[in-house]
Amino acid sequence: MKQFISLLITSLNVNFGISALRYRFTKEKKRLWEPILIGLSIILSGVSVLSLYAVFLQAVYQGGQMLNSPELVLLIAILACQFMVFIFGIFYVISAFYFSTDMELLVPLPLKPYHILASKFIIIVVNEYLVTWPMLLPAIIIYGIGMQPGLIYWLKGLFVLLLTPVIPLVLVSIFVLLLMQVVSIRKNRDVLAVVGSLLGLLLGLTINYFAQKLPKNSSQQFIQDMIVARADIIKLIGRGFPPSIWATYGLARQTLEGWMYFALYLVVSAALFGFLLWVANLIFYKGLLAGQETSRGRKKLLVERINVQVEKASSPVMALFGREWKLFLRTPVYAMNGLAGTIMVPFIMLMPFISRAEEMKDLLMQIRQPQFLMWTTLGCAGLVLFASSINIVACTSISREGKTFWISKMIPVPARQQVTAKLLHSMAMSGVGIVITTVVVGIVVQLSVIRMFTIFVLCLLGNVLLNTLNLLVDLIHPRLEWDNPQEAVKQNLNGLFSMLLTLAVLALSVLLIAIFFKLKASEWIIYAVLGLALGLLSIPCLKILYNLAESQYRRLEV
Repeated sequence: MKQFISLLITSLNVNFGISALRYRFTKEKKRLWEPILIGLSIILSGVSVLSLYAVFLQAVYQGGQMLNSPELVLLIAILACQFMVFIFGIFYVISAFYFSTDMELLVPLPLKPYHILASKFIIIVVNEYLVTWPMLLPAIIIYGIGMQPGLIYWLKGLFVLLLTPVIPLVLVSIFVLLLMQVVSIRKNRDVLAVVGSLLGLLLGLTINYFAQKLPKNSSQQFIQDMIVARADIIKLIGRGFPPSIWATYGLARQTLEGWMYFALYLVVSAALFGFLLWVANLIFYKGLLAGQETSRGRKKLLVERINVQVEKASSPVMALFGREWKLFLRTPVYAMNGLAGTIMVPFIMLMPFISRAEEMKDLLMQIRQPQFLMWTTLGCAGLVLFASSINIVACTSISREGKTFWISKMIPVPARQQVTAKLLHSMAMSGVGIVITTVVVGIVVQLSVIRMFTIFVLCLLGNVLLNTLNLLVDLIHPRLEWDNPQEAVKQNLNGLFSMLLTLAVLALSVLLIAIFFKLKASEWIIYAVLGLALGLLSIPCLKILYNLAESQYRRLEV
């Protein structure tokens, strides 16, 4: 047990960089502005988002009171947290269990397989708290203030906060352990892991869609029917994932029945965690070590074949562009974070039009009217630009290299060409998102080919600017010290800066459109001015990026 506790404390220290932060605050006082600036950015952005979220939860609580089920606000928050953990936990677990660089140090140590896996699992749970607590705590506070259930409720709430990510993460972990038993015997282990994660993401979205789908009649009529039939709304909504019901009833009800639900939630969470450790002790090392096996090559290198390969050699930029793709796709957590938005956003956009076709019909007819086509086109362009720019490809392009960054410093290729390859890679990813989302939007709204092409061009120019800015942010402030690929993307605050930059560019575009609309410029003049502005802004940003690349590549150390 002492070994496990020591391992866990060390892992927490490394994961959150506690020693590095302590050193920075005590020794490098000249750089104190960095964490302070980051903290203020998180607080400002977090407060605005949480305020809107709290307003939504307050409305849910009031609606639940009308249905005589005020605990509905707890169920919605718990269910949302567990669903998010289940979907995104797939690639976090794969990354932590099988792609951590510290595994080479941990496996030879006198530790049981379940010691290592348990410490990794707890680290993932603690990281999930950063997402689940801001989602769940407002719901607990709103219900507690509204119903005033007493001290026991707040103590139970603490346990629910701690245990909410456990059950979905255990299920995901067991799935990943079994998956790696299959893919470890294949040559394309990493590709299959990425495909499995993508399939899990689509499966989760599909299950959630059908589980939450209302009947064909209106939602208002649906609620009225439930009141008339005295249906239990909590069970009706939470039946897709029973643990959310147990947590809700265990937290909200102070009777013996509530304590039984609460005990059931605790026991099932502990039992599933114990089962995970038992499974890990049997198969974890087998799947982990199988992925590190190499086979002896039997091919002979002929002079003719070498000459052919040399003649086919590409330029340094294209060679590095290919390397970016390979490194990106070989690590599931990178591929999933980059592809998730491209896949999820069009799918989520289609859901309302499929499930509420009759309700959306009137809205679609309105926005298709000739007098609204300009605003429809600009609105769709803004949506496509946002959807295609939410990936983390550009803002973690240098951070993803981690401790292997020394290779980029040593190869005889100028830093200017290296960042060009990274920019092309991020543009390729954004381009995929632009094409998919534009096609989906165009089909749903029934835009003409010319308008769809206009959206594509505007968003392409916008992504050149955004990817340049995001790459510049990562060049200035990369995170090269990490032991788990998950840390390079999920715990990299450059993703937050990327989101803020996207919102800033969208706000600037809206301001520019408003000015020229006020000047009574024609529709196509507005498109031309907007595209020209985005293109011109990209030029100085590219120049700054290239000028800074050489000095930063010399300065950065790993």
